Amino acid sequence: MLEVAPAVYISPRMNPGVRERTWQTMSEWYVAEPQGSIVMVWRDASETGGVGIRNLGDPPRKLVDIDGLWLVEKML
Repeated sequence: MLEVAPAVYISPRMNPGVRERTWQTMSEWYVAEPQGSIVMVWRDASETGGVGIRNLGDPPRKLVDIDGLWLVEKML
């Protein structure tokens, strides 16, 4: 993965298996040290806007389509 900013990593061609293993590792780290938040974003044609999102920490968010406009909804 390429670090594009401090603690921001991207990998445009990460396959689902690697993504799941990466998420599992990050989840274990978060349980051990629950500070800040972790957000994972990837291309997913079956999700709103073609983007899948997972997060730990701060209130979770999801993409919603409202009249063709993609908005981020905080899940409380």
